[in-house]
Amino acid sequence: MLGRWTLLSLVLLNLSAHADSQRREPSLFLGYERDLKKTNDSYKEDVNPFIKNTPAPISVVKPTVPVAPVVKAVVSHDIDMPVLKNTKFEADTIGHEEKPFLVVSKPAPVNSADLCPDEKKTPAASAKEAGTIVKNLRNVKEKVLSKAKEFLGTPYGFGNKGEDRTDCSGFTQQVYQQFGISLPRSAAEQAQLGSDVDLNDLQVGDLLFYRTYKSDPSHVAIYAGNGQIIHASYTAKKVQYDSIDKDYYKQRFLYAKRLAVNELSAKK
Repeated sequence: MLGRWTLLSLVLLNLSAHADSQRREPSLFLGYERDLKKTNDSYKEDVNPFIKNTPAPISVVKPTVPVAPVVKAVVSHDIDMPVLKNTKFEADTIGHEEKPFLVVSKPAPVNSADLCPDEKKTPAASAKEAGTIVKNLRNVKEKVLSKAKEFLGTPYGFGNKGEDRTDCSGFTQQVYQQFGISLPRSAAEQAQLGSDVDLNDLQVGDLLFYRTYKSDPSHVAIYAGNGQIIHASYTAKKVQYDSIDKDYYKQRFLYAKRLAVNELSAKK
């Protein structure tokens, strides 16, 4: 019996709670709707930065037509002012077809030798003077060859630079020393001096360089003209003549050089 009453009281309590919840649900929805309405109203009052505001209409104003200024003519008798006129030029003729431009006379150039001394033209050498230069040059070359002939028969001595015994570079060094030209000690060093000369354009006194025991210039001779050289020969052990067409020298020839020797130094 007690169990029935307990079960009955639980059922009644459940029914009471269910009825109370049904009464409260409408009130909850009403409160939510009121809060939502307030929120929407506040959003409408605030400015939304993501919505582009419609600019105010632009009113176009037509510009007014400017009124032309009224210039009052000046009567000549009202102002008495003299007109200045340049009498050096004909102003009335400037711009016409006959004289379209203002022409100013240019001063005549001053002919003076002191103004531009650098522009003085050196007169060309006459044929007589050119012949004299060539003759003097030939005289110098002949004097070089004459000095080289004085060493003919001198014994060969490797490394010697004296008149008693000499090697190839010592021989050329002593010959050109008489003309104010100081040549270096070795043939390789002498090959660095002078200007290059083609084998077909040789002149008396030119230096011819050969390679003998090494790839660099190791032998030097003086051109004596007519296809001959004069040098201190290691094979002959003396200073003598040889032909440039000799196979030994033809196969070992490197190049030729020309030294500048003037008439003044040749007189020494």
